[in-house]
Amino acid sequence: MHRNGFTLIELLVTIAIIAILAALLFPVLSRAKRTAQGVYCVNNGKQLMVAMHLYAADSADWLPPNPDWQTTNMWVGGDMGNPTQSTNTALLMDPTRSRIAPYVGRSAGVFKCPSDTSTHVRTFSMSQAVGTKPAPSATAVDGPWLDGTHHHKPNHPWRTYGKFADMVAPAPDSLWMLIDENQYNISDGAFALSMRLPTEMLDWPGTYHNLAAGIHFADAHTEIHKWVDPRTIVNERVSKGLHSLPNNVDIVWLQQRTSALTTTP
Repeated sequence: MHRNGFTLIELLVTIAIIAILAALLFPVLSRAKRTAQGVYCVNNGKQLMVAMHLYAADSADWLPPNPDWQTTNMWVGGDMGNPTQSTNTALLMDPTRSRIAPYVGRSAGVFKCPSDTSTHVRTFSMSQAVGTKPAPSATAVDGPWLDGTHHHKPNHPWRTYGKFADMVAPAPDSLWMLIDENQYNISDGAFALSMRLPTEMLDWPGTYHNLAAGIHFADAHTEIHKWVDPRTIVNERVSKGLHSLPNNVDIVWLQQRTSALTTTP
């Protein structure tokens, strides 16, 4: 009696063809997934920038608080270096800790890049050169690490920006406010950068988008910036403090978009 079916050789050939097709499609699907995650990340950053602008519109143009080493009464709450806080979305949505929480609806997910595989609930951090001090009378942040000493004061000598109106150098389309921070380094909501030369790194940018990070500017546009110096890319916890990385072009790129010298010392 004749039977319809595969012979062993035909079955093996079929399996081999499926395996080859899968091998060919896997990189395509992986790239498509990364692209989709990048789109979501950009969208999240844009929503946060809209929230920043709405907050400023309700606050006489003053930006939300962005002090150094504080996890309450900031633009966003929670220390990602603290295991308890790093998984707590409630801190992101508590308006006493996260001042922009009322402007993002109920979506705690906007604070994280979907490409981050850690358990952290937040990947976005705010430039230490931007924002206000959490005091009764709003004033611009110190930007403590801008001079590389942790003693910098507003506009002495590097500009800090308490209001959108302060953003004259660099202009809003060239001044970044939010960045994807590296999952091994992220802690509070402020991203510290030294403007000194030779270049040095204090906080480390994310590499979630094929060794690139989302950078969100004051005019609300976003760039996915590719890092080119291998020293910028870390895949393990980095010790706190300044790390000397002379002639790092990635740091120079960030410096040019972080602040500018004032005309007075």
